[in-house]
Amino acid sequence: MEKIKEILENIPELPGVYLMKDKSGRIIYVGKAKVLKNRVRQYFQNPEEKDPKTRTLVSKINQIETIVTKTESEALILENTLIKLHKPRYNILLKDDKTYPYIRITAQELFPKIELTRTIKKDGSKYFGSYTKVSDARKSIEVIRKIFPLRTCGRKIAEGDSQRPCLFYHIKLCSAPCAGFISSRDYGEIVREACRFLEGRQDEVLNELQNRMREYAENMEFEKAAAIRDKIRSIKGIAEKQQVLSTKFEDRDLCALIRDEINSLVIVLFVRNGKLMGKNVNIMEKTYSMSDGEVMETFLTQFYGNGREIPPEILLTHLPSNFEILEQWMKEVRGRAVKLHLPVRGEKKAQIDLAVKNAEEEFIKYKLSSSGRDDNIKKGLERLREIFGLPDSPHRIEAYDISNTGKQGMVAGMVVFEDGARNTSHYRKFTIKNVDEQNDYACMQEVLFRRLRRLKESTGDESFAESPDLILVDGGIGHVHAALEVLSELEMDLPVIGMAKNDRHRTERLVNDNFDIELRDEPVLYSLVAAIQEEVHRYSLSFHRLKRKKAQSKSLLDDIEGIGPKRKKALLKEFGSVKRIREATEEELCRVRGISPKLAKEIKKALG
Repeated sequence: MEKIKEILENIPELPGVYLMKDKSGRIIYVGKAKVLKNRVRQYFQNPEEKDPKTRTLVSKINQIETIVTKTESEALILENTLIKLHKPRYNILLKDDKTYPYIRITAQELFPKIELTRTIKKDGSKYFGSYTKVSDARKSIEVIRKIFPLRTCGRKIAEGDSQRPCLFYHIKLCSAPCAGFISSRDYGEIVREACRFLEGRQDEVLNELQNRMREYAENMEFEKAAAIRDKIRSIKGIAEKQQVLSTKFEDRDLCALIRDEINSLVIVLFVRNGKLMGKNVNIMEKTYSMSDGEVMETFLTQFYGNGREIPPEILLTHLPSNFEILEQWMKEVRGRAVKLHLPVRGEKKAQIDLAVKNAEEEFIKYKLSSSGRDDNIKKGLERLREIFGLPDSPHRIEAYDISNTGKQGMVAGMVVFEDGARNTSHYRKFTIKNVDEQNDYACMQEVLFRRLRRLKESTGDESFAESPDLILVDGGIGHVHAALEVLSELEMDLPVIGMAKNDRHRTERLVNDNFDIELRDEPVLYSLVAAIQEEVHRYSLSFHRLKRKKAQSKSLLDDIEGIGPKRKKALLKEFGSVKRIREATEEELCRVRGISPKLAKEIKKALG
């Protein structure tokens, strides 16, 4: 405690961000403050009045670092950046990043492509969505390509290219810029129309198309006019199905917060050009210690701080904390003014009420789906504690699996479950380096030794900085003994359990020197352990397949006489994979620097 008192004395009385670390040096909480000294001191005052979560956080604080900023707005930006970077255990994090798909148009390319994505990057692309279902996003892309024939391939295309067009051109789903059938100028016009369509600006697109149709008709180009007419019909059919929320054609987002004693949900409805274009559902767990304003502020900074489009107006159900600072921050991100507004009457109030209704329905779905799951996870963790005599229900469980095909490509995977949920940011892959023959036990020992040595050395890798409460190894008692030998060598005492399978490779028992638990008699525990075992097996196997695929690709190209490292790199850079190289024509191969007609024939012959 003396150490903490000394730290508190030296904290500056300025705006900025504070980072709280545990004894291993891992960042467990990031916060911002108008006056750092006052805010940080509050954590250590009147502990009996603090909620359980805050008391637990304070008990784990070993070091506090501060970063001073010029303004509160800068502190807000820095806090959001650090939370995304470190994902501290005690910060509230949105659970939507890998859930909802978006449509991306790579507008930064000469010939942009349209595709599905779950990540938003500041790369110049245009993003539309999100969509609640992948199938809805795919269907939207399908419809768009019938009206606006955009490419979906990964080819690198230059103006005037003469590559062989693919099937999509022949079924009228692509304009074939790769074959030089359309100029970048004309293709760019199609891209602009598609973007406006996705933004809900169908009226603008329709007006331009109608003018173009009349011009074609006047010039006696009836075939082109008919094609435009068909586009107009398709767009009108889609527009009629969209819900119009405003006749003033504004762009805005509607953010509605619903919460109970433990968790919060924020739904966002996207209104573009007065039409409802989509929605996004966001879960924020364990928000019981936060006010409505703090929850809304946390949501807005994380949701709009990762590259999402910010509209000129955002309607809210609750006033966020640091309201003026948030507006200033959004203005800086967007480049233009952003208004945060809590409507109380009129059309805007009707719109936010619609968002609230949607939020209520989604929250009911979430609670129905999560209540049973969360209860079973807690029971499974508690059962592990009871059976194996652990001091507490295991917070952090690490599971290991070896994957190999003989001596070639021996690898391992480590997955991490925290409070029964996957923490994919802490997953790690291992390539076996020191085992010369197929020996699962030796491989397991190498992997555990490398991982646990990193724990003892307190390296900078956050996944290796925290000690596991329980180690699960995919295998029987032999794998357990192999793991225990490593622990003994490192003078560490951690519980190890083997996940044994039956002849059909199904999870069957948990074993160590003191216990042999039949999981068929423990349905709740079986559900938890089977999920962990399946995940670690999937993860290690996917890494093994990737390594094997790379090895095969390497050997296929390296066996071709005349293909050295430079030419191989040029080929892979141009075509992306050996499969694409195999499918290319000799003429296409010759366009790669260093590939002569003679060498192109050799490549085609070698790859079949």
